[in-house]
Amino acid sequence: MGSSTPPAEVKSRAKSTYDATPDIWPESDKWSSHTKAILKEVVGRAVPNGNSVILNAGCGGNDYGIGQRAPICINLDISARQCRGIRLPVVADIESIPFADDVFDAVLCVGAVINYCEPFAAIPELFRVTKPGGLVVIDFETTQSAELLFSGHWGKRVSVIERKYAGRDDKTLLFSADHIKRIVDQSGIVTEIHRYHTTTAVWLRVTKMLEIPNIVSSLDRFFSRVPIVSTLASNSIFLCQKL
Repeated sequence: MGSSTPPAEVKSRAKSTYDATPDIWPESDKWSSHTKAILKEVVGRAVPNGNSVILNAGCGGNDYGIGQRAPICINLDISARQCRGIRLPVVADIESIPFADDVFDAVLCVGAVINYCEPFAAIPELFRVTKPGGLVVIDFETTQSAELLFSGHWGKRVSVIERKYAGRDDKTLLFSADHIKRIVDQSGIVTEIHRYHTTTAVWLRVTKMLEIPNIVSSLDRFFSRVPIVSTLASNSIFLCQKL
């Protein structure tokens, strides 16, 4: 499928799925477990300690350990179900965040939440509610992934793919890194980039098998740091500073 699918349709489908899904990060799924571990590690290093006020936008029922370190960590999600059992929950859309300007010391939007919405609407909102000089963390899936090599999706500014994720049908908007950076540049600067899901992307491209061996996930941390190889990673994490 091409990129003609409206972002609103992708978002609506994702919300319905998450409203019906008890756990969107199942421990039995190696891809999910590896993703959650990487995000917790990067977020843990990036988010400032002390009396920080944090917004976890698109929490998916997970605060990545920030709730234990920050006095205030608000967990926002479009799905009411994914806000259950988590501290300071807010049910809202990241394209229209219900907070005033310049409120948060850091805003997280990880777990590829951006891939289920309109980034031209969502990314400015993430920056709007962040204090000047504050941190914005954006994690997204890219069209430069090894999983898409030699396909019509490869390298496109925006594309839509349908696939299986954690045993369910999933429709996702993918973006080029340059596309996301151009949107970020309107409000801030990208200060650091982390990539992951490099070996897993190669595995999916070569084998088409959704069951990822432990050795493939284990090697991902190493190969995602190799300069040329890492450009084939499925996911990028932008650490940004609001101007």
